[in-house]
Amino acid sequence: MPARALTGPPSRHYSHLMHYTQLFRSLREAKGLTLEGLAKQARCHRNTVINVESGRPVKFKTIADLMGKMGYPALSDELKSLALLWLEATSGIPFSRKETEASARKTITTYRSTARQAARLLETEAIRANLTVEQINLLVFALRHPETLAILENIRDLVTVVAHEQADDGPQLKVAEDEA
Repeated sequence: MPARALTGPPSRHYSHLMHYTQLFRSLREAKGLTLEGLAKQARCHRNTVINVESGRPVKFKTIADLMGKMGYPALSDELKSLALLWLEATSGIPFSRKETEASARKTITTYRSTARQAARLLETEAIRANLTVEQINLLVFALRHPETLAILENIRDLVTVVAHEQADDGPQLKVAEDEA
């Protein structure tokens, strides 16, 4: 069963509970367009329109382009409703439910608070450690490229092992001339 969601204010074209495919078809029919008529107007294959209306996987850009060809502006309530319904159908997350919105807002607030706390702590530690701008830039680079850190750690480990072996007078590599 396809996902269903609340759309927005009631309209003569669609109800509160609707799947994006139903809304798309309703909006197409409200413009007096057939499948073939929309395909011709949008300069696409008829199957593209059929894929949207049958719920087959399509990119939202395709849907938005078709909506534009039908005369619905990018910021129209119809396109916004369709976007919400499409996102719900493809993700399985009921974004239009109040409890989902409340949970998302709470998570965002917590994240922002945690990010602010982390930024303050980082600033305090950078000042305490007397880091230079160059050192801070190196830390930022390391954060953005963790694979580089892994390579550097491997090199450091290798250098440490070699240094210990040389300090312990451990096994030395012998060349053929030493055996004669």
